[in-house]
Amino acid sequence: MTAPKKLLALTLVLSTPLAASAQAEAKPAEPAKPLVTIYGTLNVNFQITKASGASGATANVESRNSVSTDSSNIGVRGSLEVNEWAGATYQCETSATLDGISPAGICGRNSRLGITGSWGTLFYGNWDTPFKAVAYGTKADDPFLNTDVFGFNGVMGSPGFNYRSSGWSTDSATATKGFDVRSNNSVGYHSPKVEGLSVKLQYSANEFKNATGSQNPELLGAAINFDYGPLSLLAAVERHNDGFALVGINAAVAGAFASTAANTAGTAAAAISSNDSAWRVGAGYQLDSPFGATTVSGLFEQLMLKQENAPVGAVTEYKRNAWQVALKHRMGDHELRARYNQASAGDCSVNGAACSTAGYGANQFAVGYAYYFAKSFQGYLSFTRINNQYNAQYTPSIGGSPAVAGATPKGADPQALGLGLRYAF
Repeated sequence: MTAPKKLLALTLVLSTPLAASAQAEAKPAEPAKPLVTIYGTLNVNFQITKASGASGATANVESRNSVSTDSSNIGVRGSLEVNEWAGATYQCETSATLDGISPAGICGRNSRLGITGSWGTLFYGNWDTPFKAVAYGTKADDPFLNTDVFGFNGVMGSPGFNYRSSGWSTDSATATKGFDVRSNNSVGYHSPKVEGLSVKLQYSANEFKNATGSQNPELLGAAINFDYGPLSLLAAVERHNDGFALVGINAAVAGAFASTAANTAGTAAAAISSNDSAWRVGAGYQLDSPFGATTVSGLFEQLMLKQENAPVGAVTEYKRNAWQVALKHRMGDHELRARYNQASAGDCSVNGAACSTAGYGANQFAVGYAYYFAKSFQGYLSFTRINNQYNAQYTPSIGGSPAVAGATPKGADPQALGLGLRYAF
């Protein structure tokens, strides 16, 4: 080998590791984990609703069409990882009113700021209570995804009387009649899942306690879940101190429960205080087979509404039970859905008069079919009907035409048929 060739070979040998090092240094760095994630669910259906069979002289609600946005929402969330013991977590969620009706401000839905770690998450904010959220993502969840007129909340968590899913407010001027609520002014804790067990706790602070202390509005809630393979078990309890559910019921329905007078004193009356509570248990199981996955589930709950020092003729106590069974079958991209729930007429007491709950029961059924174009995108066809007894006014809890939902005449049977699309991102 000549001297020039030897020099060239030596140069190539020496330069090879330098070139490799240069290439390694030039390789793009891994992108940092984003601090902000934009997410949402857009769920819209063309809906036909009506309410027939009203009692007495009460008018029925004739059939009408609407485009219902079904709890559509959009939000931002993220986290800052520091170590396994401490990091930040945040979320700001807003309703997405695709139909242009009643647009809302930002962060009006589940929104929070908190600290998170391997021990769980502690946060402040406005968030679904443990009672409301206890079945989310479990085998006992609602086959109709807890949204719009097809959701189970039309009966479960509701005492009737045209109650709709709402936000709990510690402002003492507000009456909260039911238990399907998002709670403002909250401190919450969500534990990690350990051997299938997890816990949720929430407290809504009594910022609006009055000067004398006779009214002290606050919410306390807790839930426990056990999820192991195909099995889900759950239990939840919630208490509303000075939530004044019965004030809302009495004021809204003259002669409620055959009382001799409606309580129109309102929550500003210092002599009135209340405590309303509810508990719920449930179970779900998924059975896999060559024909697909079949999930069966059931829930049972009790609502207990009490009011002290109420005026003569006002309802002072109401208690009612409710239960449901649900079925979902998924085969490939196809899913069949069905659910039945029923609320008893319950028991009641009136200050200074006899009380009857005759005709205050109701039941609801829903059936549907969904086709998954992708994991996050589906089309669906659903039908539901609430059958109210002659005094009852259970109503669709979310979405629907305002002529029916939240305005169901006494004894009328609201129903809806919807063809829709749902996209989650």
